[in-house]
Amino acid sequence: MSDLKVHSLSHDEVDGLDESAVGVPVPNTASGFVTDFALPGVLPKRVRPLAVVALLLALVLPFVAIPVAHRVIRTLQHEGGRGLAVAQAAIVVGYIDILLWALVCLNLAVAVLLHPAVG
Repeated sequence: MSDLKVHSLSHDEVDGLDESAVGVPVPNTASGFVTDFALPGVLPKRVRPLAVVALLLALVLPFVAIPVAHRVIRTLQHEGGRGLAVAQAAIVVGYIDILLWALVCLNLAVAVLLHPAVG
């Protein structure tokens, strides 16, 4: 017969390479990742509270919210931080709110002028 013997592959030789023979390090286990991992020491900056206030005011008092949002944008440009998109949204919502109130008032004025009270 033949001198060739069939031997089963060990766990390290599944891909045909013996990692222990060439000095390949043992892969980390899940427990190794947990102990090696650390959260970053720097926490992300918070959104400026005044930007959130401006966005909420834009729904109720747009004439107050728009200047407040512009002030927040100027402050963010000089000092940095987060909240630019919130302040810009407050400006857009404020102007849309003013436009809607103007359309409602115009509609009421036209209705009163064209359809006088009956009686």
